[in-house]
Amino acid sequence: MTPQEIQNVQQSFAGVFARKADLAERFYVHLFTRIPQARGMFRGNFVKQKAMLTAMIAACVRNLDDPAALAELSARLVQDHAHLDLGARESEVAKRALIAALRDVLGPALDPETETAWASAISRVAGTMARH
Repeated sequence: MTPQEIQNVQQSFAGVFARKADLAERFYVHLFTRIPQARGMFRGNFVKQKAMLTAMIAACVRNLDDPAALAELSARLVQDHAHLDLGARESEVAKRALIAALRDVLGPALDPETETAWASAISRVAGTMARH
């Protein structure tokens, strides 16, 4: 990622964080629309799951310019999701669901440049996860 892309993501994140509950809700709506069977993967406290999602996104955004910290976060994601046996298809669907949720939450504030930066950030985290 370029320094400008990192800056775009980090600056737009204030608007995302202010609506983090909406982001989590919209992410899962988009995810379950694309992969309905994924709903069965989430048992227990779904409110807690949504909070963990937004906390992990916040941590990744804060550490976009720190490859070691980002790799550590990605390793934790891999470990937390290992039991689900997710593949490249599911990873791609999750990336698309997150971008769609960002569009829902940020609306016009998610201009094409910022959306591209977010897509790059998401791919960076997902790429780091894939190398584990």
